[in-house]
Amino acid sequence: MDNEEETTTEVPNEEKMELNVDEIIERYVGSFGLPQLLQVVLVSFAWVFDSQNTLVTIFTDAQPSGCRCKTSADPSLSSSWCMNNTASGGGGNKGQPAGHVCGLAAGSWEWIGGNSATTIAEWDLICHRKFLAAIPTSLFFIGSIFGCAFYGRLADAWLGRKKTLLLACILTSTTTFLTSFSPNIWVYSLLRFANGFARSGNGICCLVLSTEVVGRKWRGQVGQYGFFFFTAGFLSLPFIAYPTRTQWRYLYRIISLPPLVYTFLLVPLVSESPRWLLVRGKNKEALEVLQRFAGWKGKKLPDNIELIIPSQATTGTRNEGGKNENIWTTRWAAKRMITMMLFGFGVGFVYYGIQLNAENLNFNLYLTVIINAAMEIPAVFIGGILLSFTSRRLLSSLSAISAGVSCLLCIIFSAASSTTSSWPQLTIEAIGFMAAAIAFNVSYIYCVELFPTNVRNFAVSMLRQSLMLGASLSPLLVVVGRLSPSLSFAVFGALAIVSGTLSVWLPETKNAPLYETLKQQEEEEQVKRRRLMQNTVL
Repeated sequence: MDNEEETTTEVPNEEKMELNVDEIIERYVGSFGLPQLLQVVLVSFAWVFDSQNTLVTIFTDAQPSGCRCKTSADPSLSSSWCMNNTASGGGGNKGQPAGHVCGLAAGSWEWIGGNSATTIAEWDLICHRKFLAAIPTSLFFIGSIFGCAFYGRLADAWLGRKKTLLLACILTSTTTFLTSFSPNIWVYSLLRFANGFARSGNGICCLVLSTEVVGRKWRGQVGQYGFFFFTAGFLSLPFIAYPTRTQWRYLYRIISLPPLVYTFLLVPLVSESPRWLLVRGKNKEALEVLQRFAGWKGKKLPDNIELIIPSQATTGTRNEGGKNENIWTTRWAAKRMITMMLFGFGVGFVYYGIQLNAENLNFNLYLTVIINAAMEIPAVFIGGILLSFTSRRLLSSLSAISAGVSCLLCIIFSAASSTTSSWPQLTIEAIGFMAAAIAFNVSYIYCVELFPTNVRNFAVSMLRQSLMLGASLSPLLVVVGRLSPSLSFAVFGALAIVSGTLSVWLPETKNAPLYETLKQQEEEEQVKRRRLMQNTVL
């Protein structure tokens, strides 16, 4: 009987162990192990498509390499008149810069490489129509601005990070393929706008999905190394563009395929962010994700673990007053966001502007793009190493200012190398681009750490909007650079230096925890500031 009583006696429930996501990752999953590495790699593939769709116009919308006079028996083509009028540029049929054609009779000349090589050649975007060439790229970045706002809200409040990434990849593939059938510059511009809108969700979700599953000491490095895939996409473009150099439409069709393959083969293997699941009140699903990660190390989460839900986040992004928490109605967060966006505007203008301005260097376009893309590799390595022990604020500031100084130095070589290739100019431009790439990459990591989970995707999307706004203006300067390269480099340099000085107004986030809500972050940062003041007094 005693034994029966013992077996039927109920054992009291174990006391609940309340832990937040960071604590579970550090204790049971590990700061950065194999499961997080696989998550980062799977997610980061989308950066390849983001890069390809962003920078494809370097080749498709490039100024043709030159023109030549036609040789025809038809006297109406005036081939001899064409040759006489271009003789001052170096003679007849050897090829002339595109600027020489403005005074020539229609039909007396032709593009080297054919009319289908670029959009400029096909739709005659030269002379009085030259600024039309900037419209498609500018509208692409403007589309990205609207897309960032759309995807940021969608990923934070509705679909989550994974489903938003899936949607972005499908729309990116569709709009890229449709762009290849554009009948004129206006339809082409509209489809570039749609493509910019579609692809903007890729980068936002990639960064957040990568950084929200690792320990705090690895966030900077993981965010940086994800940009290797952006570099891979950039580096792949010259090798795809060269075989299709006589048909710009083929280039779009080729780069429309990888996002579609990725959507069906790799996205299903990605795990949703446990932080987003927690903030949305889906505790069970969040624990399941964390348990899968821990299982890779042969560990099992204790049955009595209960994820801590911040008091103001039990039903998503709602605070105790029942109103949605909002960056713009929270004073300290709004100040940070505005400063970050101003910094991003300048960095985006310079980062994308230098890449698009590659055609204005006196160098082979394909080689220039390969060198610029290659410079992103040391930029990621250097940025990742520096992020592990230096201030985010200092690194952001110095890298932007360094990019500005390099652009200003390029002015010296623009005039000296107006007719011949200049290795010094290309070298300085590449160093400036590397510095701009460091500032660009660090800005994303910095933004992730500045804001809490329930508005993090929105904050990153706002930063991305400012980057795209700066980028949307850079094509206009590239067109001006075809007439005066020195002017374009001067504007790039000045804006980069101004941006670098703005980041000193942001707080430092190195080794800071990732908070879940605005109210929680405000309260805990106030406590830290009070402790710091007390220690300073003592």
